[in-house]
Amino acid sequence: MYRHEGEGPQIVLVHGAMDRGAGMLRVARRLRGRSVVRYDRRGYGRSRQAPPTARFADQVADLAAIVGERPTILFGHSYGGVIAMALATTGDPNIVGVVSYEAPRGWEDWWPDPPPPDVEPADAAESFLRRMIGDEGWLALPDRTRADRRAEGAAMVAELREHQVQRYDATCIHVPLIVGLGAESGERAHRAALLTAEEATHGELHEIAGAGHGAPSTHAGEMARLIDLAHPR
Repeated sequence: MYRHEGEGPQIVLVHGAMDRGAGMLRVARRLRGRSVVRYDRRGYGRSRQAPPTARFADQVADLAAIVGERPTILFGHSYGGVIAMALATTGDPNIVGVVSYEAPRGWEDWWPDPPPPDVEPADAAESFLRRMIGDEGWLALPDRTRADRRAEGAAMVAELREHQVQRYDATCIHVPLIVGLGAESGERAHRAALLTAEEATHGELHEIAGAGHGAPSTHAGEMARLIDLAHPR
C-alpha cells in the first residue's frame, strides 16, 4: 500500500482489472498536498501472492479496512469502480464521496460475457492487454513482465465471473456520486455510465473530451477534478 498524508479527507484510489496501484500514480501526483492511498488489489502487483479472493465481498472488505474510520473519497477505475460503489452501497458512514470512471455493469444482458471455461486465464489476460496497449506494446514488455501479467489472468477471470451478479446499487448511494466517462469510449461504456448516474440519488455524469478507458493515465488532471467534484475543498 502507498500512503501519502496531507490535507482533507483521505482519497483512496482503486485500480481496475489487470492493473495495480502504480496505474494510479499520475492521478496521485495531481493530488499533491492531500491524503492519498493507492494499493495493489488481491491478485495484482505486490498483492499477487496474497490469499486469493474467494468472494467479491473480500475485495469490498479489503477496501473497507483501508478506509477505516477516516472520512474518505473513493475513486474507482473500471472494476475498481465496482468495488468502490459496492462499499458505498453498504452505507459506510466514512464515505463522503465517490468517483467511478467507466465501471462495468456485468450483470446486464448487453454486457459481454467473461471468457468461457475453455480459455486459459493467462491467455485471456494477454488478449486483454493486447487490446489495451496493442501488439507492439505487449511484445515490447520484458519477458518477466509479460509472465507476471499473464499470471494475473486468474484474478481477472474470477472478477469478471463474479460481476455477472449485480454488485452495486447506485440508488443506495446517498453521498455525491460522480460518474466519469471518456468521450472516445465505446457504446457500452456510455450506456453503463448514463444508467449509473441516472440511478444515483446524487449522481452526476461527466464526459471527458478526448479520453478513453485509460484516462487515469492519459487524463490524470481531469480525474483529479472529478474527485474535487465529489467533495469540494
